[in-house]
Parts: sequence; C-alpha cells; structure tokens
Amino acid sequence: MADKKSSVAIFDYQLLEAATNSFNTSNIMGESGSRIVYRAHFDEHFQAAVKKADSDADREFEVMIL
Repeated sequence: MADKKSSVAIFDYQLLEAATNSFNTSNIMGESGSRIVYRAHFDEHFQAAVKKADSDADREFEVMIL
C-alpha cells in the first residue's frame, strides 16, 4: 500500500485517487488554505484526509518538501 520512511507514509497518486473515488465531491471534508481536503477510504480500518494539489506546479512543490 505505502512505503514507510520514519513516521511518514508515501502513497502513489493512483492509490489516493482510488481511495477518494477519483476525488469525488461526496468525499470533500473542507478546505485548507487554497486546497480541498478529501476523505480517503483505504479499507475498513484505515481512513485518511487527503489534500489535493491545485496544479502540477503545486504537486512538484509538495514532492520537493517531502
């Protein structure tokens, strides 16, 4: 499911897309800054909040921060 480095899990974009049902509006939890936060269901025991990048530039910036 995810690679684990220290206490940070790293997920593939495809897995996040599947867990949020293609970032469906029914999974929107709210907004944080300028980004929408989605509820992600990985299985019956694991759920998470996922903040989606606004653009490819944001996605690249977030990858650099990790």
